[in-house]
Amino acid sequence: MAASENPSSEPSEPVFDPLDETESSPTEMSEIDPFRADAKSSLDDLLNEAMQTASAEDTPRQRAAVHPPGPGLFEAFCWMIGVIFAHFVGLIVFLVGFVIFLMSTDQVPDSAAKITKQLSELSKTHALELAGVEQAIFVLIVMAAVALRFGKGVLSKLNLQPFAVSTGLLLFVCVLPLSLLSGEFYRIAYGIWSAFAEQIPWLQQFDQMQTMEMVKEMAENSSLWALILVIAVCPAIGEELVFRGAIGRGLLARWGLIPGILITSVMFGLVHMHPAHAIAVIPLGIFMHFVYVVTKSFWAPVLVHFLNNAFVVTVAKMMSQFPENAAKLGDETQAVHPMITFAAVLFLTVVCLYLWKTRVKYIKPNGGEWTPGYLSNEQPPSGAPITMQRTTAAGGYYPGLAFLFLNFLAMLYLFGMDPDIEAGMLHFLKAF
Repeated sequence: MAASENPSSEPSEPVFDPLDETESSPTEMSEIDPFRADAKSSLDDLLNEAMQTASAEDTPRQRAAVHPPGPGLFEAFCWMIGVIFAHFVGLIVFLVGFVIFLMSTDQVPDSAAKITKQLSELSKTHALELAGVEQAIFVLIVMAAVALRFGKGVLSKLNLQPFAVSTGLLLFVCVLPLSLLSGEFYRIAYGIWSAFAEQIPWLQQFDQMQTMEMVKEMAENSSLWALILVIAVCPAIGEELVFRGAIGRGLLARWGLIPGILITSVMFGLVHMHPAHAIAVIPLGIFMHFVYVVTKSFWAPVLVHFLNNAFVVTVAKMMSQFPENAAKLGDETQAVHPMITFAAVLFLTVVCLYLWKTRVKYIKPNGGEWTPGYLSNEQPPSGAPITMQRTTAAGGYYPGLAFLFLNFLAMLYLFGMDPDIEAGMLHFLKAF
């Protein structure tokens, strides 16, 4: 993919290069084993480049040369509050529609108590429809807000270019270990939260905001495809537009790589309301934002978000159909064996290392990397002579990744796969 840049419009002073790295010459690389040398230096390169990106981009020269875009920290907080408000608007729209339906059919109750009771029953019997309307309104509001905030060129700023098929396959296999790690964060956080809630009773009101419990209830009376549409597709689009698209763009440009990702991911966790759930999704948010940075494709974090939520609703559906076997699989109170956790962390660490080494760059005719003057995922100006380049990793990464994933599956089978769970999964797959 290429674009054009007017040479006369380039600044006389080189633009800061937040993701630049020095590469060995062909002569040097021919004198040593490429994979062994690359494997030895990869971790050092990753840490050095990340720290360089985080510390160097906010220099006085950069601030004077290019003013980074927003949102800033205060506006990002307002966006976070806006997410909650948008969901509330979706709920109001559903309730208004329900009242209009009652009025049109002359079924309006004659007392406030009966109306309250009917609404309570409605939230239980039509929970998926309620969630669907809420999510649809949320996505529409977010799309309009992002378009207004970014203005002209919103699609190029989000960067909707496709990513490599191999990257998509790698992200697909990351979902299971990532979900298990998030589950461990949830288990630990929920244990601490429960201890506090026992001492401070009003904190127990947050337990009514348990998203996973709502998903389990909806799974009992809804089809899997409807659940995936409402709980996986809509949040993947709406929440990614807000956090990776809008908030993340400004915070990475102003705060740098590491602080920007961390702050955005914490905000992403906070909108999930329940403290334990918020802590559990922060690692997921960090991974999704990292994927966005290395692929420079908005579709990459959307895919990870979709796959993670689809995995959750699939487990919930499995639990509803085979509770005697599958419930253990969705029990957040059961600790994951340390060997499984270690295998998952090891695999995801090497995945991140591989993604960083093969990250996408925009290269100018002089060989330097194009940036708008700050850390960004946006596309170059239309018509500029700039090429998109994806570095090739050493060949040893591929068998290494395959081995580590198989090792993770082996640990999962040896230390985490109860025979009843295995039987339940097989029954579910046959029914599906």
